Amino acid sequence: MLDIISYTNNGGHEINEDSYYVGEDAFVVCDGLGGHDQGEVASARAIECVKEYCTGSYTEDHIMELLNAANKSVLDLNSDARTTIAIAFIEDSVFKYANVGDSRVYLFRNGSIIAQSRDHSVCQAAIDMGTLRPEELRESEDRSSLLKVLGNDENLNIKKMYEPVELQDGDAFIVCSDGFWEYVYETEMEADLLKSGTAVQWTTYMLKRQLLRAHNEGDNYTLICGIYRADAGRKKRGLFSFLRKNNQ
Repeated sequence: MLDIISYTNNGGHEINEDSYYVGEDAFVVCDGLGGHDQGEVASARAIECVKEYCTGSYTEDHIMELLNAANKSVLDLNSDARTTIAIAFIEDSVFKYANVGDSRVYLFRNGSIIAQSRDHSVCQAAIDMGTLRPEELRESEDRSSLLKVLGNDENLNIKKMYEPVELQDGDAFIVCSDGFWEYVYETEMEADLLKSGTAVQWTTYMLKRQLLRAHNEGDNYTLICGIYRADAGRKKRGLFSFLRKNNQ
């Protein structure tokens, strides 16, 4: 059983440049870059391309093929449009994930993060070099400076994929754009998961935190949250997805 919920919101912007997709075994969030023309077109184009590659067989080569195809689809717009992407797959109870840019994937077990995607950003590079502490990332002037996005170069130059994780009962995940994780800290994601029995509860707790910090004036934000139950005979989905009417 997969208990899953998705949510997207314009935040403080007139246009929502985020796009997302919830499939049977693939979960995707794309964030069209602000400051570029047609960011919402880029994110939607990437999502449409990814859907064509969701075949139910997600080898490392297939995931790279998917990312390269999405990159080409954005390049083919022949504009300044760019987008990030974060994507997770569940295949035979194995969790696989990938990202380009600073949209993220988190995987939780027993209320703690056990796997997390790495941003392709100036801040992440500074953290790797030891010149920036992880807790300083959200306040850094370079927070939005990205090193890789879809639609920028023909070669994504992703050298290594993340290790797959065999899922256990109660494992949970988040796929989100930076407009979400910028305002909800990792320790809060963990704490809210521990006190939640469903994906709806978990998401509601976190969205309250996001709203209290951003006051609905920040960036677009999108998240997909899922809780895996290993004791079900077949996969079921509770899907909840909406956009605030006043922000459309």
